[in-house]
Parts: sequence; C-alpha cells; structure tokens
Amino acid sequence: MRLADRRQPVSLNLRTYKAAIYETLTRMICELDLPPGSRLVEAELAARFSVSKTPIREALLILESEGLVRLEPYQGATVSWLSIEEYEELMFLQDALEQPALPRVVERISRGELDAVGRLVERMKRRRRERDSRGFYEASAVMHERLFAVAGLPRLVHVVMSLILHPTRRYERVFMHQFEDIWDIEMGIVTGRFENVAAGDPATAAARVRDGRAAMLGLIRERLDNPQIAPYLAPHVGTRPRRVSGARAAGRGGRGAVLCGVPGASD
Repeated sequence: MRLADRRQPVSLNLRTYKAAIYETLTRMICELDLPPGSRLVEAELAARFSVSKTPIREALLILESEGLVRLEPYQGATVSWLSIEEYEELMFLQDALEQPALPRVVERISRGELDAVGRLVERMKRRRRERDSRGFYEASAVMHERLFAVAGLPRLVHVVMSLILHPTRRYERVFMHQFEDIWDIEMGIVTGRFENVAAGDPATAAARVRDGRAAMLGLIRERLDNPQIAPYLAPHVGTRPRRVSGARAAGRGGRGAVLCGVPGASD
C-alpha cells in the first residue's frame, strides 16, 4: 500500500506536525487501514503530509517504541505483524495489573460509580448486538478506566490504558471480533466481572476473567491458520510475504478509522 495515494484527511492546525502525523498513523494502523506488513516510506509520508522527513522520522520512532512499527537499517519502516505471543503478553500484563486491584475496587466503589460502569456494560452489549467493533472498543476503554480508577491507583490506570488504547485494538479486530463465539466470550468476561463486583465478590470476578481468557486463547490458537487471521501474522521464513488490503482488513470494523485513543465514547 502506498500511503501517498490515500486521501486520509489530516488536520495540522492545532497540533505539532509530529503529533498530528503520529496520531493519524496510529489510527490507520490500529484500524487496519495500514495492515501488518505495510511499508511506510519516509519520502511518501513527507509528500502526503506536506512536511519534511524530520517529523515523519520522529513519529515513526514513537510508533516503534509502542510496537506498532518496525524500523530496519537500510530497509525503512513497516507496520508490525501480529503474533499470538504478543497477544498473550498483552493479556498477561493487563490481568496482572487489574486482577489484584479488584478487591480495592469492590471495597471502594460507590453506588453511583457502580451505576455508571453498569451503563457502560449495557452500551457494550448494544454494540455487540449491532456488531459495532469500534463502538464496543470505545465503550470498553471507558469502562476499564472508570472501573479501575475506583481503586485509587492512578499509575495502574495509566499503564492499563496504554495497553488497551493502542496495541490491543488490532488484536481485538483480528482475533476476536471476526468470530461470534470469541466475541461472546469477551462480552461474558465483561458481564461476569461487573456482576460479581456489584455482588461484592472480587474472587469470583477474577475467576470469570481468568476462565474467559483461557477459553478465548484456546479458540484463537485453534484458528491461527484461518484465512481471517493468517494474513495478519508474520509469514514463515522462506515464504512469500503476505499483503492485506486495507479495504478488506478485518471486515472494516463498524464506524471506520478513527483515533485509537478514546477521548470519550457516547451513544
């Protein structure tokens, strides 16, 4: 895919060039408009954004630090491939942070906070019924932030959101929301955790997450060769590199490509 040929609107009025370029590329990568394996050529990017190569290079360095882009000497930048190992690591890290915080959440959560989280869970259910991947993701991100902010551990929330807002989104699109059964398990994790937090039972809430994760991972591992997943994984050594068209990437996922970070989600 040649980025210079795309007509992705970019506003540079209120942001630095580097920030605007970074946000636009992040959005396109997370929503699979730039699928894994896509080459990001500095000259093409500079022409597309009408800037010098310096802010392009700086934006690519940030994307590399987040694992979304690979930079190779004399080869340039490419969008990183997905892998089951990275997905497992992301889930492990998220659970390692969130699960021990559940007793604090149960102890501290107010009726008003519980009601607010409950409304977000209901919104996620609606988005699931509508098969709106993007809307589901937005509501999920806000729900996680609201629920675990109750624990009074702002650094924990910051790290969890850094996992959810960028790297996890691509896996949600490819590994989960293309398959009805896996998406239903994800919804069951959310519902089960919330119901047990509301009941004052953090141990069962944690168990629902743990069991649901194991079930999802088992199904995903069985489907790594599925044509809906395989094109997004790194090709084996000696095989011809695969290319995924942005136009067919994971079924387009609902409401189109918008920023992976979620400033706020609404009905």
